Amino acid sequence: ANLQNARELFSSALHVAFVDDSISWNDAVLADLGSVVTGSTPKTSDKGNLGDNLPFVKPGDFLPDGSLVYDNHGLSEKGASVSRVFPAGSALMVCIGATIGKAGYSDRPIATNQQINAVVPKDGISGEYLYYQMLTPEFQADVMRGSGQATLPIINKGKWSKLNVRVPSDPTKQTQIVDKLSSLRAQIDAASAQYKAQIVDLHDLRQSLLQKAFAGELT
Repeated sequence: ANLQNARELFSSALHVAFVDDSISWNDAVLADLGSVVTGSTPKTSDKGNLGDNLPFVKPGDFLPDGSLVYDNHGLSEKGASVSRVFPAGSALMVCIGATIGKAGYSDRPIATNQQINAVVPKDGISGEYLYYQMLTPEFQADVMRGSGQATLPIINKGKWSKLNVRVPSDPTKQTQIVDKLSSLRAQIDAASAQYKAQIVDLHDLRQSLLQKAFAGELT
């Protein structure tokens, strides 16, 4: 129950952060805030495309905190030259498959497969801010609505680029929102880790008590 409450607390904090009445907001769509790009995969049959020159990110490389695993897959210079490279600071989202809606933020140049769309933010827009907005219940709901009812959920680049976002009129507010949400998530993650450790301890205690009970060792 505590773990569930922690998840709900962060979801609620995301919602509140982007409806704060003390902030002057501008309404926009993703395409207004930067270049929207879909990843591409170079020919895997050509082993010369593979290497360690550039991280190649797939949906399984997105971590729960929005960071990315960079060393699972990579491209050579040749592979990078025939791929779409996203610069550091890009906001990413999985837009097809079972993990649709999973979002991330890149702190270095990367390439991705075609399951992933990215916003390369223009000057004055924080990619990390866009990442947090992609996590909001409202944005996630828009993604699911846009994906249709097919067996394999998918939201194409055109629909995704037109999803609604909000941006503070004062650019410095973006950084403040990011800092607050990052700090809160760090606290929630720490508490969640403690809860998970307690669950493991309780499970071990239960097993020990059961063994003693069946062995007649409980008095």
